[in-house]
Amino acid sequence: MESLLDSLLELEEQFYQEGYDLGAADGTEAGYTEGSVFAVEKGFEKFVEMGRLYGKALVWAQRLTEVSHNESTSESDILDPSVCGEMPTLPAHSARLTRNLQTLLELVDPASLDMSNTEEAVNDVDERLKGAAMKAKLIQRAMGEREEMLGARVDAKDMSASGDGSGSIEDISSLNVRR
Repeated sequence: MESLLDSLLELEEQFYQEGYDLGAADGTEAGYTEGSVFAVEKGFEKFVEMGRLYGKALVWAQRLTEVSHNESTSESDILDPSVCGEMPTLPAHSARLTRNLQTLLELVDPASLDMSNTEEAVNDVDERLKGAAMKAKLIQRAMGEREEMLGARVDAKDMSASGDGSGSIEDISSLNVRR
């Protein structure tokens, strides 16, 4: 009788260990796969935001270049992104605005971004993205443009309704009334 109970306990322990080992192996594989997908998604989001800021910086640089050409300043004092076509010019600008824009362009320059999968490279991209977002806000304010909410485009007609414009779930200012 005692040997029968011992064999049942050993069988239970054997199944437990077998199940644990299989679960740990499956969990490791699934965790690696999920982690890889998450890393690609987050990396993509960061580089999309870098590209968006780079595009905005090129447009701002072109607009400042047009102002500079109109004011007959020296060629060394202006930015010249040849990627942009003609844009509406700005009324005036300062040397500080130009420096902020040059810094922004350096932060988001795709050729200088390290795309290796190292902790240092990831930290560098995170720091550059954070600094670029702050510079972009400064430039927007200096140019008298409205700030965007979390990378989303904001149209003036959407903000004309009542609300605080924060974009929070309680804010209904961006909802269009259907009639």
